[in-house]
Amino acid sequence: MDVGPLNASSIHYYGRKGKDIIEDARTHIGKLINTNKNNIVFTSSATEAINLLFSNFETIVVSSIEHMAVLSSSRGDHIIPVNHDGIVDLNFLELYLEKLVKHNKNTLVSVMWVNNETGVIQPIEDVVKIAKKYECFVHCDAAQALGKIKVNLSEIELDFLTISGHKIGAPTGIGVLVYNDSVNLKPQILGGGQEKGMRAGTENILGIRGFGEAAKIMTNKLDNDSTQVKYLRDYLINKIKILTPETIIFGENANRVANTILMALPSVPGDLALMKLDLDYFSVSSGSACSSGKISKSHVVSAMGYEKLAYNSVRLSFPPNDIVLNSENLITIQELDRLAQCWSNL
Repeated sequence: MDVGPLNASSIHYYGRKGKDIIEDARTHIGKLINTNKNNIVFTSSATEAINLLFSNFETIVVSSIEHMAVLSSSRGDHIIPVNHDGIVDLNFLELYLEKLVKHNKNTLVSVMWVNNETGVIQPIEDVVKIAKKYECFVHCDAAQALGKIKVNLSEIELDFLTISGHKIGAPTGIGVLVYNDSVNLKPQILGGGQEKGMRAGTENILGIRGFGEAAKIMTNKLDNDSTQVKYLRDYLINKIKILTPETIIFGENANRVANTILMALPSVPGDLALMKLDLDYFSVSSGSACSSGKISKSHVVSAMGYEKLAYNSVRLSFPPNDIVLNSENLITIQELDRLAQCWSNL
């Protein structure tokens, strides 16, 4: 079916078809993360979803290694540090909330599930336990976690979750806010009253359908297997360490997803490394890939205590496990050897 001209707000046949597409997608996404589909709101991105949520809270506590969508929209008044491995300081969080909630009852705590630069997995269950002890609402940016680790909202007492479609193969330009319906959220975008009045504007049918189909495929996978990706990542790291033992692998000792490496050479600026690797046909990024093409200081590296390396970080990511296993010559050991050699020649 051609879904291009469909407008789900129309009451004619094609409008109803558009509405069906949206509700089917909501169902598939709800199944993927095990939540009530009626608590899902479609937005243009996870960034918009975060901004929508945060506009409803005056007091927002975040970790120092959050995505810039969280740090910027939270106003940065209440920051929780992380340790050298990039894991949020739970003791600091508890002491901070103990003092803060005495004067700020409507407090939101926001900690990401997986860091987008290092791949480090945060102890979300512990964060939720501490936050709920002090009667705080809890949000988790799960954009980087979706499709890589288990995200099951029936097993964790999160109030809000934000995710992004393109992280699991859907088109860009579609995100989701999962919300606690006991909280009366006010919309940022006003107009036609779409998405139960929480996000006005004609729905992105193509993006929504793509997100739904990607979620359906991901749900039907038996598990989040990443064995081959982890093997390739570890092979590359070991090879790099042999050739350039001075390389720093950020978050190396922490629990992290298999597809991401953030590393640095103390003597090589990140922009220079990026350009030289690009000339050798390796597409890497300097820190986050969401900074409008800018090569800038990594706030994540700084927050982990590597201030002098904040301009040196280079981020590599691998495709999903099924693509690695089913595509010929996409990633070979020979290519990883060549990448490690190029890195050593920087």
